[in-house]
Amino acid sequence: MRGAGPRLETAAEINRLGARRRHHGRMTGMPEAVLARELGVNYAAIGVVANHAAGRGTSEHIIRYQDIDAVLSESMGRVRSILEHLVAIHGS
Repeated sequence: MRGAGPRLETAAEINRLGARRRHHGRMTGMPEAVLARELGVNYAAIGVVANHAAGRGTSEHIIRYQDIDAVLSESMGRVRSILEHLVAIHGS
């Protein structure tokens, strides 16, 4: 049985979305948004593009996890800065 966690898109999924001119796949935040609403908690999402969609750009032949890790390491520093700024503005 496949887990419910994050996964990379398949080339078939991207080809289907390609008809709509998309170049990046996406993961959903829907389970978290629904839970936050049920709990009455404010919710916001920050999206980070970590790789080209399967079969596109640098992912034309293969998606290398070390490439994704490098992008995420850099991007998470920026996300952390955004969160620190928001906490400073709105208090803890």
